[in-house]
Formats: sequence, C-alpha cells, structure tokens
Amino acid sequence: MRKLSITKIFTLIIIILVVQGCGKKTDENIKPDQNDRSLCQFSVGSCNKKVAGVDFSILINPETIPSEKMLHLTLQTNQKVDAISARVEGRDMFMGVIPVTLKGVDKSHYSSDFILGSCASGYMVWRLFISAEVNGKAVSVFFDFLADNKR
Repeated sequence: MRKLSITKIFTLIIIILVVQGCGKKTDENIKPDQNDRSLCQFSVGSCNKKVAGVDFSILINPETIPSEKMLHLTLQTNQKVDAISARVEGRDMFMGVIPVTLKGVDKSHYSSDFILGSCASGYMVWRLFISAEVNGKAVSVFFDFLADNKR
C-alpha cells in the first residue's frame, strides 16, 4: 500500500470541501420554514434592537423590499443620539456599499429613501448598519432583511 504525503492529503481535503460547497441554493430549494428567522419581517411590523441602552426601531416600505425600486426607511430611537449614520451592504454577497442619508425628523426620528440592487440568485439578504454616538460613546447595530420578500 502506498503512503500518501501530507500535501496530497491536505489537497484532497480541500477539493472535497470545495466540491461540497458548490451547491447553489435556488428558489426551488428554499422553503419558508428554512428561511432565516433572524430577518426583519416588515409585514409584521417594525424591527427592533437594543444596544447600549438605546432602542433602535426600523421600518422599511414597501414591506416586500422590491429590488431596484425606491424604498423608504423610518428609524426611531428611544433617546437622542448624535452623529448617526447608516449604510446597506449585502450580508452574504458583496453588492457594494449603499449609503443611506438619514434626515432628522425630530430628536429621535429619522428617515431616508434608498434603492437596492437586484440579485440573480433570487434570495438576497441585505444588512443595514447604523452607527451613532450615545453620551459620547460610539455604538453600532445592524438589521438583516430579505429583498423581494413575497411573504
């Protein structure tokens, strides 16, 4: 029996891992009960997170988050924050960085309009990053949501 070198074994392991990871999910493979339950569901209501004692609440309309259409973001906090900024990026796929220009409605309400790009896979999760200062300290929070959400 022939001995396998460490390099050959390592190469074989890498090839097996790559081949197993090549399966692409399609819409037919994704059933509603397999969807990530951590995603915001705007059809149910706002999405909420608490960071450093600050409640962040977002709502995006239309709630189905259609790609390549104007979307409206509403952000609310339970207290005044400073230097607030936001951006959107693909969670699992690089789709560039989409700046979100927040306009203050009052000391704890903000809004913005933005557009998301289209993804050919049929299952595109986006991540909204929000950064702010609370009492002089930097805080950040993110929200994940599905584009073209038919549910």
